[in-house]
Amino acid sequence: MYISPEQLDALQELLNIGVGRAAGSLNQMLEKPIRLHIPFIQVGKIEELSQEVQKMKDTPLSSVQLPFKGTFSGASCLLFPTESAKALVIALTGEAEDPDTMDSLREATLTEIGNIVLNGVMGSLANVLKHRIIYSVPFYQETSIQGLLQPRLSDSSEIILWAQTQFTIEEYDLTGDIMLMFGIPDLGLLVNAVSEMMYSSTTPHAST
Repeated sequence: MYISPEQLDALQELLNIGVGRAAGSLNQMLEKPIRLHIPFIQVGKIEELSQEVQKMKDTPLSSVQLPFKGTFSGASCLLFPTESAKALVIALTGEAEDPDTMDSLREATLTEIGNIVLNGVMGSLANVLKHRIIYSVPFYQETSIQGLLQPRLSDSSEIILWAQTQFTIEEYDLTGDIMLMFGIPDLGLLVNAVSEMMYSSTTPHAST
């Protein structure tokens, strides 16, 4: 499937609208100045993203996954290297790193953050593109990139939208990744909806 640079830019813009809304919700909930920004996205099959995947090959990951279905279906994930996840939890909660409580605190905190961020992203796509999406319950998992993608490697139709995400919290500068996984027909629906949005925004309306 070919995606033009203009369509890719439009997708990136939609994702940035979503994480911007999520940052506003996190600011209110945590009373901390938080900024989220997506400077880079990439779309392709798993093997086509091998360079990005290889960067994370040996990195333990903390992930929050949010399956969804509707006009298009798939799964969205928020990924952090586990060490970055610890730093993020400490930055947000102000709690010292305690081995006895960090695991449960990290799971609870990141699940809530992932739920807000991923709902913001998917909600932005659904609202702007005027499509209905139904979410499953988000869940937390500590895994590797291979463990996350392995169940999907046999599906030749699987396409990944990979969005690098920068979290800026006061003096912290943490980076995670948002990954959206679609089958080709579902991604085609999304790209077509983006194209319709682009066309409607550039087409002059007849005056009355």
